[in-house]
Amino acid sequence: MIYSVKMRASKNINGEKVHISGAERMVEERALSEVITYLKNRAMSHEKGKPDFINIKIEEIDKNEILELNALKVRDIKVKSVIEGFVFIKSFLESQNIKNADYILNLLKSTSNMRGAIILDVNSLERLEPDLKSGVRVTYMDYKKIKNFKEYKMHFNEALVLATKVANAPGIVGELCISDDPNYTIGYVATKKHGYMRVSKLKEIGSQNGARIFLYDKNKADLKETIEFLKKKKVLVIG
Repeated sequence: MIYSVKMRASKNINGEKVHISGAERMVEERALSEVITYLKNRAMSHEKGKPDFINIKIEEIDKNEILELNALKVRDIKVKSVIEGFVFIKSFLESQNIKNADYILNLLKSTSNMRGAIILDVNSLERLEPDLKSGVRVTYMDYKKIKNFKEYKMHFNEALVLATKVANAPGIVGELCISDDPNYTIGYVATKKHGYMRVSKLKEIGSQNGARIFLYDKNKADLKETIEFLKKKKVLVIG
């Protein structure tokens, strides 16, 4: 049997529920105890502070519903400054005939404290996620095989799994991301064709700002189909 184990943690700060941490594994029954402990410990020791609320949800998954995808190819982009990092992303977007790159990047830089992602119409620049405050959460995904959770490279592996699923979603032509973890300055831009481009510096150390934008083309797929895939399609990533 395969189980989805989801963790989300938050903290009430000045009357507002602030997102602290979230993660998911898809594992066999024999690994449940280990992964539950791993996710609990991760939430309790997060860089953004200790949460006052942790929810762990366990759900059985039908193996026949799982889609296996090859991981996006990875390319490391080394830059010396945040400005240089954004110059690279702008140049890449423009090379893909994506207009209004400045607007898209300003939206990425100015957004924070969202549990999920923005879905942005790449042509009209309209935000299309049903909940503009929380965004769209991508769930039901993991690597096919992880031998040791203690050695699991959290930021890189989780980002690559998510980017691989998103890049294969109908209607999605690209993704931009900056982590909200204060000690993690790396971000990325990803597409199905060009892979996962990992940019070494997209924010300054100590900043809790972070956001994720999915670039959507309505000419390629219906929005409902796109969101259904992102939220509900079970995916295991190979590689």
